Amino acid sequence: MRPADYRPWLTKLPWFTPDAALADLYPTAVKSLLNVASDRREFLEDMINPAVGPGPGYRALANILHAGHIRTLLTTNFDECLQRARELVARPHHLVTVKTPSDLVRFSSAPAYPQLLYLHGSVEHLTDKNLDADVQTLDPSVVERLRPMLRDHPIIVVGYRGAEPSITRGLFLDNVDYANSFQNGVYWCLLEREAELPLPPMVAELSMRIGGNFSKVPIRNFDELMETELWKPLAAERRPRDDRPAVVASSEVPFDMRPVTERSLNDIDLVLLFTRLVGYMGVLGSWAPDAYDRDWTVETAKSFHLIAQPNEGAVVPTAAGLLLFSRDPSHALPSARISLRVEGPVRWLKECFGEDVELTGVGEDAALLSEVSGNLWSQLDQITELLSSVNRQFRLKQEVSRQVRSYSPLALKEMAVNALVHRDYETDALVEILVTPARIETLSPGGLIAAVAAQISGEGLEKLIKSGRRNIKGYRNPVIADLFYGGGHMDHTGSGLSDMWRETINNNGDVNFGPDKGNEWFSVSVNARPEAVDEITNTAIADETYASRFTTNLLPVVSLPAKVWHAGTAAANNRALYRSADEGLVPPGLVQDGRFYTLYDLDGLADDFPIPFDPGDVEAMAFDELLDLPNGTNIAIYLLQEAVLGHCKALGMQVDHRRKRAHFPRLEDGDERRVTYQAKYKRATRTVVKVRTRRDSEDVLYFEHKAVSISILPAGDEWCVVLIPGYAFTRNGFGKLIGSEKINSLSTRRAAKDFNANVHNDLTFWLAMLTEGASGIFSLIPDVGSDLEPFAPNLLLSDQLAGATLNSAAFDDFDPDEAALDADMVELEGELAHLAEQEEFDADVADDDGEPTR
Repeated sequence: MRPADYRPWLTKLPWFTPDAALADLYPTAVKSLLNVASDRREFLEDMINPAVGPGPGYRALANILHAGHIRTLLTTNFDECLQRARELVARPHHLVTVKTPSDLVRFSSAPAYPQLLYLHGSVEHLTDKNLDADVQTLDPSVVERLRPMLRDHPIIVVGYRGAEPSITRGLFLDNVDYANSFQNGVYWCLLEREAELPLPPMVAELSMRIGGNFSKVPIRNFDELMETELWKPLAAERRPRDDRPAVVASSEVPFDMRPVTERSLNDIDLVLLFTRLVGYMGVLGSWAPDAYDRDWTVETAKSFHLIAQPNEGAVVPTAAGLLLFSRDPSHALPSARISLRVEGPVRWLKECFGEDVELTGVGEDAALLSEVSGNLWSQLDQITELLSSVNRQFRLKQEVSRQVRSYSPLALKEMAVNALVHRDYETDALVEILVTPARIETLSPGGLIAAVAAQISGEGLEKLIKSGRRNIKGYRNPVIADLFYGGGHMDHTGSGLSDMWRETINNNGDVNFGPDKGNEWFSVSVNARPEAVDEITNTAIADETYASRFTTNLLPVVSLPAKVWHAGTAAANNRALYRSADEGLVPPGLVQDGRFYTLYDLDGLADDFPIPFDPGDVEAMAFDELLDLPNGTNIAIYLLQEAVLGHCKALGMQVDHRRKRAHFPRLEDGDERRVTYQAKYKRATRTVVKVRTRRDSEDVLYFEHKAVSISILPAGDEWCVVLIPGYAFTRNGFGKLIGSEKINSLSTRRAAKDFNANVHNDLTFWLAMLTEGASGIFSLIPDVGSDLEPFAPNLLLSDQLAGATLNSAAFDDFDPDEAALDADMVELEGELAHLAEQEEFDADVADDDGEPTR
């Protein structure tokens, strides 16, 4: 959104002061527009929970907190960016959050664990402080608890303007004498472009009163400060911090972080601990000694909450330390074992485990009973080996015969990790594993934790994940999860169950999972491939009863550009470059960090035409070299994306570069537009532009266009163009989009009403449009003038969408409710009509006022 979009509306409001900074008007705006507390809560809860994830700065801050370099954060914001970053990196393992005055009992001036205090209260508790009257003073009890900490520690201020009396006066100016002029220093961070501007009045007063204890710190932005200036140098330090406060056992702390006081450091295999920590330091990019160092091992283990020193007493292992690094943690934690039962025909059992295996039972069916113990690394190895023994390999006869296994090995690994990492170790119950020839089941003590239950909002976990939802995550045992991540056994993306299901259906099986009704247990059941294997030939004929060929929306890139050209530029962004180019030719590209990157041959272009770059500064690099740059992958994605969108424009489509979307316009002499193309088996005709009229007349209200969104997906060494069929809505049938931002969600909802066959037909149509009937591979057409065309890259794409054969029975529970879809469509069309009418009304009003329409 640009100032021109909101400034006219803003200037008409009685409380708006044109000369004031917008940030200074925030409390007044909240009072005028959101004075009702419940309305304010609803609005702010939407604002503080954006769809995008936390940036690299917050992820770096989470790592800094985990490493103990900072222990206390005070924030005037209401968002949960830090908590979301903590979920992403699984660090710090525990964060004390103080949102209301009643939470102050948890705040400490010498915290054992990182703590976050919301100075302006909590939106969800209706204690938020947003109004002018609210930001004049802080709660006295909050100030009283903070004063000792402000006096005894250096203070870094980032991203705060210092205009609120409650903070700048209440915490700083009123406590100058008490804090000995903040003798440990106040470091006030300012953006580089603002560093030479006058400080806000109260901040200037603070600077004058504490003199040399006040420092202005110019920074480029929050992300660079936290990630580049702080976290990376701190991660490279040669020693962990050794001045952490003593750990105090608390029921609020996750169980695996709690010290096991009846055990000692002698229960820990320190050499194994050292080896695992060195590996994890490599993941973090942190220094670690080359040879075993006991002191380093102990101090680093403290920072990972693997050992602790409660109440400054003896050093003891935590529950996680015992579970991961004791030779047999079941002596202290009896439930740290796995009960295993493998049952089936005796012949099958002996094929899996050998002729001398000890079985129970009589007759043709029997069972192998066993118990798995040892530390969690050992248990994972034992379970992995056992499951590999029953994961039979055989030759599958089909069009192209191939070797397959009964189960996906990755799915079994995810199943085992899930059972070990996420189970409840406070209970006396064991993990139970049942194996039969047809399936493998795990039953783990402990249902869904509160953090996960909150994310699924009462819906079934299995249904959400099988419908495509990812990133549902929470950690009952954050230390164990963190170490498994460091060991490469799991990710922090919340994708374990998703990966298990995807790998199994790719192997023509299925998975069921979820908590029991009482949420006391969590079960996972993986079904084997259904084919009957010939015992003599060890072959099977493919069972295609439920096998279906699924087409993806991925269009493989056959040939990437060999080179990328770049040159220095003083322009801050693309718009500034193209505006300042004058007579010079500028090909499509991207300005990034003072360089202009393009797929067009800048060397050749400079030989034939004037360009707005120093020819001596033009350089070429291999495409792979670009990917090795810090932001190289994003640059490559942008350049390839613009090349595909340029191809769409060259084919006569309207292109929305901001949304990365293309659609066909209507014909000049008609409202609707139809396109005839070669479908998979026959010629077909499709209406790509539909006119929508008022219900009570033939007046055109808006146009509905078939559209396609374009994105680029790098997958290892392969690159794909992602095609997402959808809709665009315009007022004139060309490029005048219905302007409301709400139209984005409505476009998504409209596309969501198309299922299976319709989506496949859409993909076939867009593929036919992009390829122009080419067979095999096709080349992207550059949307540039004749001068630039000889220097354009030659990008080749496949004319076939990638596909796979999957077990379609896994999707049987997710057929759409046709009646509900019909009702949604009526509601959706009504909302679209309302938006179009509102824009038409706004345009008429603007015309009456003599102002130009947008």
